[in-house]
Amino acid sequence: MDSIQYMIKTILNDPQAVVLSMIVNVDGSSYRKEGAWMLLQENGNRIGVVSGGCLENDLSTRASQLFHTGKAEFVDYDLSAEDDLGWGRGVGCNGVVTVLVRDIDENFRQFLGIIYKQLLKKEPVRLLQSMTDFHDYTYMDQDVSSHVGVLLNRDIERPFHTKAGQFQIGEETFHSQLIWPEPALYILGAGVDARPLAVLAARVGYAVHLFDWRDGICNKHNFPTATSIQIGDIRKQITHVNFSPLDSVVIMTHDFQTDAAIVEHLLNLKLLYVGILGSKKRSSRLFGGEIPSEIHTPIGLSIGADGPDEIAISIVAELIAVRQGKNL
Repeated sequence: MDSIQYMIKTILNDPQAVVLSMIVNVDGSSYRKEGAWMLLQENGNRIGVVSGGCLENDLSTRASQLFHTGKAEFVDYDLSAEDDLGWGRGVGCNGVVTVLVRDIDENFRQFLGIIYKQLLKKEPVRLLQSMTDFHDYTYMDQDVSSHVGVLLNRDIERPFHTKAGQFQIGEETFHSQLIWPEPALYILGAGVDARPLAVLAARVGYAVHLFDWRDGICNKHNFPTATSIQIGDIRKQITHVNFSPLDSVVIMTHDFQTDAAIVEHLLNLKLLYVGILGSKKRSSRLFGGEIPSEIHTPIGLSIGADGPDEIAISIVAELIAVRQGKNL
């Protein structure tokens, strides 16, 4: 699933006409919730989804009428109808979804450019969009001291929490949503078992960074979806990484001494997730006894996984659960 940061980057780097479809309200249940984005490009490409497939074709038709106009419109989709003409037939939803469909003009591109700079700093941004005036939009960051800024700082205490919905400022109603930086996953070790993990993590929106000392296996051929690849002594390399509390790290070097040096460094940092491949007994030896509560080991959800592909699935599932604040 493409992150909003990736979508904004696409908008900024591709000059072709593009329409943004954004869910601004859900009354009842739906496949995706408020704050979901999808891009519809003039060449026919789609990036992201706002439903399980029942709305995309209609939105594509609407987009074709909006390209190069700078216009926007709200569209209500009733997913609760059961007749043959209803949007909800066979969808499994039972709600009304309101989508803002906007042709992205130059002013909005520049606005997204400002947001993108904040996201590159690994800082979340709150987007505010008027529900009555399409041209009335703004953003708030962590430096804002207003009432909205206070709410932003309260909400970011839960990393990657999808906080979106209607927001009242005076007599004006705004769609409000938190936009989080693209999640980053640092995979330390580029063995065979790291390959499916890198692919799956990228598929669910992570920027994947690979670290290994062996250029024969740590390369773009083996890791085509990696955002970056670093070759050299991992113990030294990670001391130059500007980790943030939103970052996740998976340690899978299969080298005990290297792992010991890595965990010694990472324990001094505040990270969203740290997982270590290997048995609990091995990890206990890494820490000289008791394993810190914030360390995930054995890594991945306990689903009986066997082999690189299944283990990768269990790890990505655990990453998602931690990102969503689920109790494990």
